[in-house]
Amino acid sequence: MSIFATEFPARPDIDKARFTAAAIAWIRGIKASRVLEEFDAKELYYDDAWLETNAGEALALKSYEHNSISAFGVRIEIPDHMGRKWRTECVYSRFADAAFLRIRGQCFAIEQHAVLETPKKPYFISQSIEDNWTASDGKLQIQSNPHYLQTNELSLAQAILTGHATEFLPCIYVSRNNDNSLPLDPNRLAKKIAGLGHIVVEPDRGFSFELMNASNRENPYAGAIGIFAPSGKQLSRLFRKADDRSGYKLETLCIFSVNSFMSGLAAKRGWEWQQIQEEQSRLLRGQISSESTDSFDEYIDYVDAELQAKDEQIENLKTLLEIAKASSSTETIDSSDLLPIALAKVIGRELYDGEFSDRLRFIIKKMAALQNLDVDERTSGFAQEFVKSTNFTGRAASLIAQIKAASKDGNEMPKKLGALLSAMGYSKTQEGKHLKFKAPGDLFGMADEVLPSTPSDSQRGGKNRGGDIIRHLGLSNLRGN
Repeated sequence: MSIFATEFPARPDIDKARFTAAAIAWIRGIKASRVLEEFDAKELYYDDAWLETNAGEALALKSYEHNSISAFGVRIEIPDHMGRKWRTECVYSRFADAAFLRIRGQCFAIEQHAVLETPKKPYFISQSIEDNWTASDGKLQIQSNPHYLQTNELSLAQAILTGHATEFLPCIYVSRNNDNSLPLDPNRLAKKIAGLGHIVVEPDRGFSFELMNASNRENPYAGAIGIFAPSGKQLSRLFRKADDRSGYKLETLCIFSVNSFMSGLAAKRGWEWQQIQEEQSRLLRGQISSESTDSFDEYIDYVDAELQAKDEQIENLKTLLEIAKASSSTETIDSSDLLPIALAKVIGRELYDGEFSDRLRFIIKKMAALQNLDVDERTSGFAQEFVKSTNFTGRAASLIAQIKAASKDGNEMPKKLGALLSAMGYSKTQEGKHLKFKAPGDLFGMADEVLPSTPSDSQRGGKNRGGDIIRHLGLSNLRGN
């Protein structure tokens, strides 16, 4: 993929002067740009401006205002020393009282040896958010901060999962780990994908169980991050790996998933650069036709400009088609998850996403190690190759670490370990000096757990109780190759 694109609602009171000032301020902040100070050619009109340097950098500004439609656009093209040109287009379009910002970047080759890269998010987006240009996208405001759900916002969380929360941007739903911690820094991620998606953060682990009941278990939980399209389709479900202590790798996956989704979409309601060019040419052509019959050359120029705009539009659509083909053939799947989500749900509820995949791999691994198993060589060989070609998810190790941490301090063990069991769905009752945690009915093969409630008993048995629970849950066999 060599394009970047996004589109979102904007305030309807941005005029031509304000857009132009913002565009110039953005261009001045681009370190590689020299066109404002060192242009060698220019054309300036009331609705069109063009500057170009001998090095090939070009800047264009266009405007279109007719009836109830206003559109303002800026395009910057900067060549580099690797045979590429970087083009960025930012278009503000207003239709009566509705307005939209469409931003598109592209890296294309101007020499045969050039290696294309996907453009990064232009600062114009962050600048627009900081300048308060954005409007609400359905139920969520476009901003550079996460939306921290409140405990009474279950309906909003449901709307994200069912496709009734937003119209333009996807939602990145960040669930809590069993200990109520977060798998990454949502504030850091929100700044990086501002204008590309909404970060929505779960309030606590208890909220996750409420949402699970309300959504037929469609929600991400226990530290999973779900990326949902405005339609409600889950684009990705991501997890932090054991070696990703800071969450940066998980953050990168989130950004890639959101970028890929948004960049593969055609403009929804806002105009592209080519549409301004096309409508501008049509309007001017009409004016020339009505005012004079002697401006044939100028008339032809406007027709040529309109045709050029259509050619660019065709090329853009071809690029989007290629992206769509690539996305459908290489859909992001976590190779450690061996069972489709739908099949896992038929089997039952998982302790963590991918638990059944881990157990399937463990069973086949045990079978492959048996010397005298009465199976044919093909089946035996398949089992061995299956084990070589797959991995455990690593999420069992994370759950083990949480259980051990909750059991470390004897005095705090009943509270912390009890909270962890409750987060898994166990129900708590008091029986004398002990706390009994009854296994939930939808987790088959699980035993009830008993924890001491007095400090003296807790000190003596804290770590042992943690080890017992790890053994009862059968997690030790699922944590490594």
